[in-house]
Amino acid sequence: MPLNKIDSTLTVLIGALCAGVVWIGLGMRGDAGIFPVIAGSLGGLACLGIGINSFRRKRPDESQPPIAWQRFTLWCLCVLGLLGLMISVGTFVALVIFLLVSLCCLSDLRWPAALILAVSFSSLIYVVFVHLLAVPLPSGGLWNWLAN
Repeated sequence: MPLNKIDSTLTVLIGALCAGVVWIGLGMRGDAGIFPVIAGSLGGLACLGIGINSFRRKRPDESQPPIAWQRFTLWCLCVLGLLGLMISVGTFVALVIFLLVSLCCLSDLRWPAALILAVSFSSLIYVVFVHLLAVPLPSGGLWNWLAN
């Protein structure tokens, strides 16, 4: 099966899954369904964009780019480090470290810009999850020390 056919088929299946998540979220009581509706809607929009892009005609000599295994391996190690650090130092400290490393190493962003992005994104996550949604997130020893 050609790769374009697989892409469009998989996009339709994942789009249907996202539509199901939205439908289930709309059926939940109170505010419990807001996160599934938002996540399913964003996933559906992403599938729509991928679907539209996959119908674009490719030139016969246009080949698929090779997978950058080194970058993929580094990103997987960063994610594993994030999961390990969340428990020991806390979610928000680990998230800043994860974003700094991944932005500096994988996107070749200079560290001051990466630091601004990491701190602002982590602050946004903190406000949304801790204050607005009241979701308990792992807080390690370092985060408890900084919070006091």
